[in-house]
Formats: sequence, structure tokens, C-alpha cells
Amino acid sequence: MEPLRAITLRCTSPVTHKAIERVMEQIPFTFCANLGFRHCEYTKLDPKDQPWFVSSELRQGVYKGVDHSDLLPLDEEIIEGMRGCEALFMYMMIRLEYARNISYNARKQRYLKHLRFWNDFIERNNINVLISSILPHEMPDHIIYELCKLKGIPTIFSHATPIRDTSFLQEDIEESAIQIKHRLDALSAEGGDVTLSPLLEEYYKKQTQPEGKFTVIFPETPQSALTKFVRRILSAPDLLIRWIPTLFSSRDWARRCCKMHEMWLQNRLRNFYDRHAVEPDFEKRFIYFPLQFQPECSTCPMAGAFVDQNISIHLLSSCIPSDVLIYIKEHPRQRKEGILGRNIAFYKELLTMPNVRLMKHESSTFALREHCSAVATGTGTAGLEALFREKPVLLFGHTFFQYAPSVFQIRTVDDCRAAIEAIFTKGEKPQLPAVRRFLKAVEDTRMYASISEWHLDNYTDRSIEESTKVFADALIEKLKQL
Repeated sequence: MEPLRAITLRCTSPVTHKAIERVMEQIPFTFCANLGFRHCEYTKLDPKDQPWFVSSELRQGVYKGVDHSDLLPLDEEIIEGMRGCEALFMYMMIRLEYARNISYNARKQRYLKHLRFWNDFIERNNINVLISSILPHEMPDHIIYELCKLKGIPTIFSHATPIRDTSFLQEDIEESAIQIKHRLDALSAEGGDVTLSPLLEEYYKKQTQPEGKFTVIFPETPQSALTKFVRRILSAPDLLIRWIPTLFSSRDWARRCCKMHEMWLQNRLRNFYDRHAVEPDFEKRFIYFPLQFQPECSTCPMAGAFVDQNISIHLLSSCIPSDVLIYIKEHPRQRKEGILGRNIAFYKELLTMPNVRLMKHESSTFALREHCSAVATGTGTAGLEALFREKPVLLFGHTFFQYAPSVFQIRTVDDCRAAIEAIFTKGEKPQLPAVRRFLKAVEDTRMYASISEWHLDNYTDRSIEESTKVFADALIEKLKQL
């Protein structure tokens, strides 16, 4: 096997770093560049063969000690081949607009700066594999991923699911966990009932109940501005010393004013939505479309061209029968902090569609799911959970449950029309035996592990050692296939 010259992304958790170390014990590496927020050296490599990039600096476009005039030039083939990535990058940049506005020209220059550097880095260092602990969705992670795809370099990344301790090793965002499809095809050919592990059997039973099961979200404890300030001071004793000079900085005051404006705008957004939201009428036929929180990986890049959810809603609105409505419900987290992913124009555009209704935020998502004819989503968990209530799903994105029964993956207008006909004319919907078979395919092909630090701290039944072994073994098997 040819020695690997790798780039690793975000492999800094106790699981991912140890797993890469174990991989290096069995597979030869001669070079491994690392991008993350914590410097984790690999003992099998000389320090000069494992350059380190600090993710927080790269997000701001900072490449210390780099003379960009010495980098390889970009040409039309690379720029045109990366157009799709460029479009998504422009959206990703809103993650940096929490205290300022970034112009199109600034976004474009930042994109080209990343593109030029990583194109040069990959070529000069003869990179032959990309390994990421998460789906590449940060800046410039996604550029590195797309460049590797363009150059035919294998990409391997893990991605967690809403199912506890269930992750998948993937090679392509759009194909998602293709191994599920292969296993599901085999199980379908075998026929008969399937037996689930106790944990997945429990998951199945909970999800098939009308009251459902709330998904895991990042814990948020409401805190006053004063409390947050005091906590930050206590966590970093020198913070107060560094904060005092900002009181005399016009730039810092501009940022503070921008944050105050965003708080005001958040209230305006919430009030506008509430003024136009209505109670659901369950006597009518409707498709339930719960909006996803943005900006987040689940829409950018997983929803691809449908990263703007109003585009998928407009497509759906144009294809459904005249007596069918679309019930939209805003994401709870978006109402509290989602200033970067919404504006009043977004809601106004939804309201121009005659068959679209905004649902009051108090409306039960479970009741909406129970009474709907179908669930539509980019890649949201609501789509997965709908299957267990025998509701068909219109999917405007790429995720592991795209292979499940009665999930209609929408790419074109014809796809949408065909899905609507199947649902409303032919009455197609998922049957529970088929859903169990899909869940069995998930069980048979998953990594039974938690990879990220958040999951390790908040949502796992697996030890660090168990998850490390699973992740390392999966990587070794995949790398030996290259």
C-alpha cells in the first residue's frame, strides 16, 4: 500500500486523535497536515511532517507566514470546477456576520484566498487522502473537500445521526451513507422479519408512538448579559485587562452597535412571524414543513442547491393539488438566536404563496406530523421520525435516511410532481415492516460510536475506548480499500 500523505480535519477529540494514532500503527503515513482548534501531535510522524492549522485563524482567512504571491496560480478549470463550492461558501460566510456585515466582494476575495492556498498545498505536498471527523462544512473545510473531489483524491469523513451512538463513515456528501442502501437491498431480497438490537428496538418503539420523542439539542441555559460577562471574566483572568482598551476603540463600539441592532432585528423577526402565524386546521389536507435552523451543516452543505429553504417551499407550492396546503413551523432555536439565517423578506416571500401557512410557535410538532399527509424537509430529523408514523417524506437534501422507504428525494420539478402524484393519487406511504428493515440496515452498517466531543460529553452510552476502537477499525478497513 502506498504511504499516505493526508490532510485531517477536526481530529482533535479524545476519540478521533487516538483513532488516527491507531490507524498509523497499521497503515504507513509519511505526511499528515492537521486542521483544528487544538494542536494534537501524532507520535508516528516527525513534527516537520505534520503542519498544524488553527481553525479559528483560518475562518478569518489568516494564513500566518504565507507569501500568497508564491502560491500556484488558479486557472479556469479549477475555478469553474469549483463553482458549486463557491456558491455554498458564499452562504457559509454568514457564520461570520454575528457582529458585522460582509460584502460580496469580501466574501469572494476570502473564497479565492482559501482556494488558492489549498490548491497549492494539495499539489505541493502530494496529498492522496482527506480524513475528517465530521462532515466538512466549516470554512475552509468544505473547500478542501471539494478540491479533493475535483482532483480525484479519496475523501473519508464521519457523520453522526440523531440515533444515539450511531455514526457513518462516508465518502461523498450527496451519496451520504451509501452502505445503508446496499445492505437494505440485501435485506429486502432476503425478506422476512428482522430482529433489532435492544437499543434500536427501544428506539423503534418510542418513535412509533404518536407523542414521538424529542430530538437531542444542544443544552441552552438562559443567562443574562451580566452573568455571561462575569462568567467570561472568571474563565479568563486577563480578559478584563484586554477588555478595558476596547472601550476606547471605535471598531469595537461598531461591533457592539451591530450586535444591539441584531438583537432588535431578532425581536422584529419574531414579532412579524407571530403576527402572521395561525392555528393549524386539521380538517384540511396539508404537508408539514418544519424549517431547519440556519446556518448549520444540515442545510449547508447537506441541502445543496436547496440551502435556501424558501426555494424548496416554492417548488413544492407549485406542484401540490389545489386543495392541499403547506404548514410551515419555525425552528425553536431560530426564534431565539437565528438572526443569521432569516430576515423579514424570507417570511414575506412565504406569505406570497397562496397555499402556504405559518404555524404558531406553540403548535405541537407531533400533532402537525400526526395529521399531515406528508412531511417535507431539507435533511431534518422530522423526516426520519415521520417514517415511523407511516408518513411519506419529501427530501430536499442528502442524508442517511434518503434510502428509506417512501422517501422521495427531490432534485427537479419532475421529481416533485412524481412524488406528489405518488402520495396524493396513489396513496404511497411507508409500511412499518419496511421501516424496521431500514433500521436494521442502519444497525448493520453503522459505527456504534460517538465521535465528537459534544456527543462524548452529553449523549453516549459508549466509553471513549469503545468509540475509539470502532472509529479506528472503520478507518483502517476503508483506507485498505483505497
